[in-house]
Amino acid sequence: FLDAYDSIRRDSYPDVVRSLALAARALPEPQPRELLQQLCAQVQGGARPHLAQLLAVRGLFSGSLLALNRLQVDHVRALGQVLFLTPHLPAFFLRHRLRSHVLEIRHLDRALLHLGLGQLSEEELRAACYLRGLNSTHLGRAECQAWLEQWLGLSCELQASEASLLAHSMVLLSLNYSR
Repeated sequence: FLDAYDSIRRDSYPDVVRSLALAARALPEPQPRELLQQLCAQVQGGARPHLAQLLAVRGLFSGSLLALNRLQVDHVRALGQVLFLTPHLPAFFLRHRLRSHVLEIRHLDRALLHLGLGQLSEEELRAACYLRGLNSTHLGRAECQAWLEQWLGLSCELQASEASLLAHSMVLLSLNYSR
C-alpha cells in the first residue's frame, strides 16, 4: 500500500516543481531568482539538490511570493497532495492545514534530532522518511539514514516562517532520490 500511496503523491511532484519554477520567474531580485530557477532546472533534469543550495534560497520562502499564504491556489493544491491533504478544500483552509502539517513535521524533526537517528529501528527510520516525502520501501537502512540526516540538516535550520521551503523540500529532496 505504501507504494500505491507514494505513486499518488509522486504524481504531484512535477506539478510542484513546475509551479515553483513559474513562481520563481516573478521574483524581483535577480540573483536569488536565478539560483531558484537553476535549482528547479536541476531537479527537473533528474539531479538531487544539495543542502547548501536549498539554504541559499531560504530567504525567498518567508516573506515573498513563495510564502505559503502567497502561493497560487494550484500550487498549494499540488503541495497539499504531497501531504495527502484533500485538494477540494477552500484555499484558505488548505493553506492553513498545509502550514500546520509542515510545522508539525518540523517539531518532530527537532525531537528526532535530540533523540538521535541511531535510536530508531529500521521500521521507524523508514516511517520517518515516508512521512517527509521519501518512499523508503525499497531503500536500505543506510540510504534512509543518509537522506533523513540531510532532511534534518535543513529542517532544523529553518524558522517557522520558512515553512514553505520545508514543504517544497519534501519534493525537491525526494523526487530524484531513488534514481
